[in-house]
Amino acid sequence: MLRKLMKYELKATARYFLPIYLAILTLSLIIGLRGVNETFLPFLNFLLPTILGLSFMGLMVMTVILIVTRFDKNLLGDEGYLMFTLPTKVTTLIHAKLLSSMLWILLSGLIFLLSILFITFRHISFLDLRILWDTLPKDYMFLLLLVLLTVVGILQSLLQVYASLSIAQSYSITKNRVLGGILVFIVISMAFNIFESVVSLGGTFFFRESPWLQMVMDETMFQNIEDIFQFFKSFMTVYLVYTSVKAVLFYFFTKYHLEKKLNLD
Repeated sequence: MLRKLMKYELKATARYFLPIYLAILTLSLIIGLRGVNETFLPFLNFLLPTILGLSFMGLMVMTVILIVTRFDKNLLGDEGYLMFTLPTKVTTLIHAKLLSSMLWILLSGLIFLLSILFITFRHISFLDLRILWDTLPKDYMFLLLLVLLTVVGILQSLLQVYASLSIAQSYSITKNRVLGGILVFIVISMAFNIFESVVSLGGTFFFRESPWLQMVMDETMFQNIEDIFQFFKSFMTVYLVYTSVKAVLFYFFTKYHLEKKLNLD
């Protein structure tokens, strides 16, 4: 059932994403082939990058809007009557939305990288890339942490959106579900920001004389690039655990409100 739900979700959203992906890659290739200082039709040197920038902005805005509206209309609106009569669990419905949205976000990131490649391919050789790669430390644990942080960070953000919409709908915070979800999202974000600030200040106050903290501060002097990677790995590990806890919390908030508190009347 998960595969069928994802297929339905991707088919419903592909008609929005694929045209703008094609437009971005086409514009990027034209800019790359022309060069940034082409004398033929010089006004295009400004116009094409401007259109490309607006296309990326439109992609980001459209992604956020689709993530919110698809979850809201499909599960919390009139379509929810049909979706919740399907022979499947609530968790499967959440997973279908979550994985589909995440797929589009990751694909948008790939389109961004391809766009940069298309624009710069005339100016950067594979030899330059090889030299750059050889100068970087081959710290695969750092790369793994970076990938995990990206994936978990996306999941956490999506689940916070879903939890906010579910809470707003369950308690009828406002007549408009999306507006209520935005308000809940802001409140949750502020609460976590306050918590993080208190923990940071409290930790600094209580451990300011700690030898361990002094050692960490000494490491931030960054004697070489290996020290930088080591410091960031420690920070990334802690942040990965924290982000994972938030993601799990938002997941169960969403699940609970869809199972126990959903009100489609």
